Amino acid sequence: MDPIKRIDKILEAIQIRVQDEVASLLGVDFLLEDIEKQPATKEEVFDSLVGKQICAKMELVGEVEGDGALLMGIKDAIRLGGTLIMLPASELDEVISREEYSEEIEDSYGEIANIIAGSFTKDFEEMYPKSFRFVRKEQEKLVPVKVDIQSDEPVKNEIFYQVAFPMILDGTPMGKMVMLMPAASFGLHWEDKEVSVVDTDPVEQNSAGEQKNDEEIETESETKESAETLKPNFNVEKHKKRIDRLLTVCQEKMSSELGALLGVEITLSDLDNSFVSKEDFFFDHASGKQVLADMDVVGELEDRSFFSISLKDAIYLGGLLIMLPPSELESVVSEEEFGEEAQDAYGEVANIVSGVYTSVFEEQYTKNLRFIRKGLQQVVPMKVDPQSDEPVPDVPYYLSSMTLNIEGKSYGKVHMLFPVDMLQLSTFGQTQDQVVEGVKPEITPENENREASPAPQEKKADFNIERHRKRVDKLLGLCQEKMADEVGALLGVDVQLLDQENRIVSKEDFFFEEVSGKQVIADMEVVGEIEDKSYLVISQKDAIRIGGTLIMLPENELQSSIEDGDFSEDIEDSYGEIANIISGVYTAVFEEGYTRQIRFIKQELRQVLPMKVDPESEEPFPDQEYYVSSMKLVLAGNEAGKVHMVFPSTMLQLDGLGAKEQEKETGTEPSGPSVSPGSGGKNGRVAVAADDGRRPVDILLIGDDMAEIEKLQNVLSKRGFEIRILSFKDEVHNYIPGELKAVYLVMQEINEQGFGVAIKVSSSCSLPLIAAAPGWTKTKVIKAVKYGIRDILLTPATTEDIEENISNNLLKMAA
Repeated sequence: MDPIKRIDKILEAIQIRVQDEVASLLGVDFLLEDIEKQPATKEEVFDSLVGKQICAKMELVGEVEGDGALLMGIKDAIRLGGTLIMLPASELDEVISREEYSEEIEDSYGEIANIIAGSFTKDFEEMYPKSFRFVRKEQEKLVPVKVDIQSDEPVKNEIFYQVAFPMILDGTPMGKMVMLMPAASFGLHWEDKEVSVVDTDPVEQNSAGEQKNDEEIETESETKESAETLKPNFNVEKHKKRIDRLLTVCQEKMSSELGALLGVEITLSDLDNSFVSKEDFFFDHASGKQVLADMDVVGELEDRSFFSISLKDAIYLGGLLIMLPPSELESVVSEEEFGEEAQDAYGEVANIVSGVYTSVFEEQYTKNLRFIRKGLQQVVPMKVDPQSDEPVPDVPYYLSSMTLNIEGKSYGKVHMLFPVDMLQLSTFGQTQDQVVEGVKPEITPENENREASPAPQEKKADFNIERHRKRVDKLLGLCQEKMADEVGALLGVDVQLLDQENRIVSKEDFFFEEVSGKQVIADMEVVGEIEDKSYLVISQKDAIRIGGTLIMLPENELQSSIEDGDFSEDIEDSYGEIANIISGVYTAVFEEGYTRQIRFIKQELRQVLPMKVDPESEEPFPDQEYYVSSMKLVLAGNEAGKVHMVFPSTMLQLDGLGAKEQEKETGTEPSGPSVSPGSGGKNGRVAVAADDGRRPVDILLIGDDMAEIEKLQNVLSKRGFEIRILSFKDEVHNYIPGELKAVYLVMQEINEQGFGVAIKVSSSCSLPLIAAAPGWTKTKVIKAVKYGIRDILLTPATTEDIEENISNNLLKMAA
C-alpha cells in the first residue's frame, strides 16, 4: 500500500480515538473535525501558526525514530487544562484572557497531551508495519515568528507531515491541534519540498568568489539588516504576510478590548493593509478632521507610529466611555466639542489601542516592541504640508485601515500608520540586486522642502497644479454631501446632489453651453485670506421649486408659479435662505480644509437670461476663466436641473489649468476633436475621437442626437463630402471657416445650448447653417432665424428629406 494512504487511514482512526479518550478524561463533549493533512517545511509550519503556542515535544522510539511535536494555541491549551481541573467558568475565562499558563494548568494539559500521544501510539501499533511509540516529552511556550528555522528547536529543520484537527469543546469551536510527524522517519518524500538552508560560512566573499576586504564589508554593512535596510537573503514577501497576520490579530483583539472598555459591541471590519506616502494618506485615506494619537515605539527598535480616527468618532467613543446621555452625546458630536474632558476620555481609548499593539507585537513580532501613547492632536488633512515633518514625518508608511462598527452601525475608518522601515518592509517590491545595492526611493523636486503655500497670484514654479486640483475636488465632494444634508434638513424633504463634475470653463462657454433658460445667480462674496467673488447658479424653475417648498406652497400653486416663472418676493426671500445655507456649507468646508482661511457670504440674487449675456462684459460676472462645480439636483425623488457653483480659477489657485488641459489635448489631437457615429460617451455625452487631418472637412455635424447625425453622415458621405462630428461642448472655431461648405446643428430637442452654438457659427462665418430638430413651431423658427440659422430640417428625417435639404443648401449654392 502507498505509505501516505496507509498513514492517512491510520490518522482517521486516531481522530476517533483522540476525541473519545479526551472527552472521557474531561467529562465533556470533545470533537475533532475534518483532518487537514499536508507536507510542510519547518518554516511553513511556523508561518502558518498565529499567536502563542504550547509545544509538547514528541519523541518517536522503536523501529521508527525521530522527533515531532504537538502544537496548540495557548488559549486552547489553557481551556483544556482548566476544564480538566474543573476551574469555574468565570475563573477559566479570566485565566484564558490573561493567557495565564500556570504550573497547575501546565500539568493538567500535560495529561491531555499524554492521552493524545497514547492514542497515536495505539493506532500506529495496530495498523503500521513497524512497532514504535509516541513519547510526550517537555512542554514549552513559543511565539511562531520568533522560532529560529535553522536551529533544532523546538524541532529540527526538516520536512514534516503536518496533521491538523480543528477542535470543538462542549459545543464551542476552538483552534487547531497540530501534530508534526517527521516525514523521513516514515519514508515520505515530496519532490516539491526542500529544506531551506542559509549559508553560515563566516568568511564573506564578493561576486568573484574572493574573500572581501574590509572596505567592501564596511560598504555592504550599510545595507544589512537594521531599522532602515534588510539583509539580501531576507524574504520580505513572507515577512509582510507575517505582519498582515499580526495586524489581523490586532484587529480582533482591539475589537474585543474596546468593547469591554466601553460596554458596547465594537467590531473592526474591512481590514486593509497598504503602502502609502504621507501625502497619499492625508489626501486619499483620511476624510474630514482627524484626531491623531502619537505613539512612541520603544524596545529593540525606536520609532513612532500614529493612530488616526475622525474627530466625530473620537468624540463619540470618548462620550461612550464617560456615559454621556444619548441626546448630549449626539449634540457634542455634531458640534465637534473636543474639550479637555472629551480628550481625556478618548485618551483612555487610545491607551487601549496602544496596549493592543504592544501585547501583539511584544509576543509575536520578530523584535520586541512596545507602543506608548503620547499626545493627541487635531489635524485637518487638506491643510497638511506633505513635505513637512508635521503632524507626521514625510516617510513611506504601511497603513492598516479598518471600519469602526458600534452596535452594528458603521462609522468611519480608523488607521494605524507604521513607518515601513520600522516594520522591515522598506525593500518590499525591490529586486534582489536593488536590495544588495541599497537602492533608495528616487527624490524628485516635489519631495524637497518647500515654503508655505503662496497666494494664488504668487504660485511657485514647481507648484503641482494637478495635485492641488485633486485636493480642491475632494473639498467640493465634501461640500456636495454636506449641502444635500443641510438643504434637505431645512426643506424637510430628501435632497440629493448627484454626478458632481468639476471643470474649467470660460464665461462664454458657461452661459452658452452649460446652462439654458432663465437662471438665478446668487453672488457670494469671498473674504478672509483671499478676497474675491463666487457664484451659485441654478435655473429659475428650480429656484422657485426650492423656495416654494421652504414656505410650503400648495403643490398646485407651486406648479403654477414654476410654469409662469413667477419668482415672487416671498419665493425670492425663501430661496435666499437656501442660498445662505449653501454659502455656510462652503464656508465650513473651506475654512476647515482649504489652504487659505476663506468665508463665503451670500449677497444679492439676480435673474439672468444666458443668451443675453455679453461674454466680454463684467455682468453678471467678469469675463475670466472659472472652475465650475456642477451637480444634478434631485428634490423629493424628482429630478430637477443642475446646481452650479462658479469659482474664479485664480481664487482656487487653478489658473492655467485650462491651458494645461488644452496643451494635453493638442498633443494628442492635433487637428481638433471629432466623433465617431454612434459613440455615446458617459452620461450621454458624445465621445470625442482624434481627427486624422488627412482631408479638409466639408461639413460639420454638431449636436447630441446621434441617430440623426448618423443618417446625415451616411447620405453626405455617399455624395463625397468629408464629415466631422462634434458635440456642443467641442470648440467649433477650430474648423471655421476653413474649407467648410455647411454646418448642421442636430439637436434632440430645440434648446438654447444649440442656439448658443448657432451664434458662435453665424458670428464667425456666412456658411449655410441648418438646424435639425423635432418640434418646430412658428415661434421657434423665427428665433432660429434670429440666431443666424438659414434652414431647418424636421427630425426624425427620412433619406429623402435629407437629400432634399442637401440639394437646397449645398448643390444649388455650388451651382
